[in-house]
Amino acid sequence: MTTRLDVFAVVSEAYGGAWRHLGEMVRLIWFPGALYLVISIARTFVDIETQFFLAFVLEILSLFLWPVIAVTWHRFILLGDEPAGPVHFRFGRREASFLLVSIFLFLLLVPGAALSLASAELQGAASGALLALFGLFLIAIGIYFFVRLTLLLPAVSIGDPLDPRLILERTRGNFWRLLAVMFAVAIPFLLLAFLLGGLAAAGGGLQLLAVIAVAFISVFFAVVNVAVLSVVYRELIGPPGSLPRESEPHIDPTF
Repeated sequence: MTTRLDVFAVVSEAYGGAWRHLGEMVRLIWFPGALYLVISIARTFVDIETQFFLAFVLEILSLFLWPVIAVTWHRFILLGDEPAGPVHFRFGRREASFLLVSIFLFLLLVPGAALSLASAELQGAASGALLALFGLFLIAIGIYFFVRLTLLLPAVSIGDPLDPRLILERTRGNFWRLLAVMFAVAIPFLLLAFLLGGLAAAGGGLQLLAVIAVAFISVFFAVVNVAVLSVVYRELIGPPGSLPRESEPHIDPTF
């Protein structure tokens, strides 16, 4: 029998847990988190047209820092695992696998996006309209599988087997619920970023203040995003200990 995800319960637990455990979760990743914040702020002041190489380097650094942060948070939420020592900065097999899975999920959206862009070059032609329609179809398919397969991210973080078939089986009938959960995280952040964007338009000190505010707000919503995926994974795939894993710790599964 397919489990029906309780959207309100998941979102409530994720936001509540993120708020209660924010201090602990920031402490766990304070060093890579600080680097990520600095890079995020720096990226807003880089002109990609005139400083392409610098923008590229900052993007790559962000790409490699995020798995360090996300894997640590997923393991804390699902396993109660806390790295030893005051500074945690580890990019090992789990983090590399997390990055590869993230790239795979992104690639699901590429064919549709590429066809849609190509159709723009054929405006006015019947083939262009057909190509655009097919591109939109592929984008819809890509989003459908992207949303359901995002649960591979907590799986790889805690050492569970990477089994897309299992993920698709357990998420059957929950696409719209998963999408609603993701929107519940994205929309509040986008609204706050939009409001602060108006402050940034003033330039000068206000722009710097707005950028820093968005950066710090993004930390909270990053915690909520990881928490949502972890809670959904626990509800649809199973609580810690239900599948064979590399790690043994077991805690009360409520975040």
